[in-house]
Amino acid sequence: EDDEQMITSTIMIDIPTFQRKVQNSDLVIFYDVNVYDNYSHKKWTLSKRYSNFYNLYQELILLVSDVPNLPGKTLLKVTDSEEINQRRINLESFLTQCLNRKDILSTDCFIQFLEIDKFSPNIKFNSPKISNILEYLPLGVRDFFYFQEENILFVACSEMNIVYRVKSYLSNYTPLKKDQIKTVGIIMAYKLNLNSNKIDEQFIKKWDKNFGEQIGSINFDIEKSLLMVGLDSGRIIVYKTGIESYYSNYEEIINIKPHTNRIMGLDYDEIKNAIYTCSTDKKFLISYLHESNQSVLIDINVAGYTNLKFDKKNKRLFLTNEIGQLNIYLTDQNIPVCVKTINTHTKNKIRGLNMQLKSYYLFTATIKGDISVMELDTPGREKYIEETSYFGGNIPIRVIMFNDENNELITGDQKGKITVWSLKIGKSIFAWKGHEGAITQMFYDSGKKMLISGGKDKKIIFWKLPENWENEEFEKFEKEEIKNLN
Repeated sequence: EDDEQMITSTIMIDIPTFQRKVQNSDLVIFYDVNVYDNYSHKKWTLSKRYSNFYNLYQELILLVSDVPNLPGKTLLKVTDSEEINQRRINLESFLTQCLNRKDILSTDCFIQFLEIDKFSPNIKFNSPKISNILEYLPLGVRDFFYFQEENILFVACSEMNIVYRVKSYLSNYTPLKKDQIKTVGIIMAYKLNLNSNKIDEQFIKKWDKNFGEQIGSINFDIEKSLLMVGLDSGRIIVYKTGIESYYSNYEEIINIKPHTNRIMGLDYDEIKNAIYTCSTDKKFLISYLHESNQSVLIDINVAGYTNLKFDKKNKRLFLTNEIGQLNIYLTDQNIPVCVKTINTHTKNKIRGLNMQLKSYYLFTATIKGDISVMELDTPGREKYIEETSYFGGNIPIRVIMFNDENNELITGDQKGKITVWSLKIGKSIFAWKGHEGAITQMFYDSGKKMLISGGKDKKIIFWKLPENWENEEFEKFEKEEIKNLN
């Protein structure tokens, strides 16, 4: 019968039978899982209980979106032969669907479940490797900016424990001396030497600055050496720190409170010598550095803002909000003008925004796991920008990056998972647990295949990604050899 089986993939399974066994005076059902490795021409049989399948499913739903349905648990133990046989059929369907998902097949838990690593060690999947790690930070990572040319890393950390945060806010609002203020946020500047073999030389702290409130977001203008900090109270502070002092100190340039709530994005316009800011207070403002008290309202949105990206070269701004909208502004006039509002297919809060000027793409991601793709078109044609496609899963996404070489998206989500999505098929192709808490920021260098991720678990991790996620030999086998075998 095995010879007659249609070969559809490198790894295949069937569950032809089940067995009743007595363990510790208890009747237990075992399902016989036959595993076929068509690449190495191997076959082995595993004996699995329903609980083994259930545990696998629980691990997968933490790693992968839209996991195939597993036959549910029953209140009473299944003992009837017909019911057991139906469960056998459903479990076989579950595993078969999983095998057709590259993002599931490549996970460690699935490989270990089928014992592929034991019986077919030749089958290996490309996976990311940790090259460097900055850990034991004082608070959870809220944001970071990596100045690659100078190997300078600015890190914004915030207190993630809401109870302690509220107590600190109440305490800090009473008259206190500077040394009595409880730290709720902190900015740190590091000089990186990632090639050093000594851990203490890989990340050298240049300075840090404590705050009595959370930090919403940070940004750095490379040309003017300006570090912009947006706080939860709606305050923005700008520091001058650059190569002149080898990033060893900082000077406060401006300290104003133009908003009434958390700053969600900010950037510097050199031509206007001003900073654009957006906030959850629904306001989009411009604040001038040479007139520290002057902030001009650009727009009031129907919902709180969530992101701000400035395309300086083409003089346009992209802002997202809490109801799935993208607003496009042109900055060639004194006050930016909104020329387009795009309602994405979802009305969910957009948390991730990535702008790719090289390929003229814009990507958004929501707290419900929705991903939208928009073609930017050439400057001057902003009114023609539309959502061209969308896909996604069911895990809240916070950050989104683009790998232009492989035409892939990389997302970081609320559960600490990093997922790689193929734009070609609109599906995830690889996923792994990156952090023990939510991922709050990422940076990607396609040339070096380097991904940096920061999370609420007080870590910033540097990942070395493979050239390709799919094993080329297996991919070729599935595309060409399987046809010949059939």
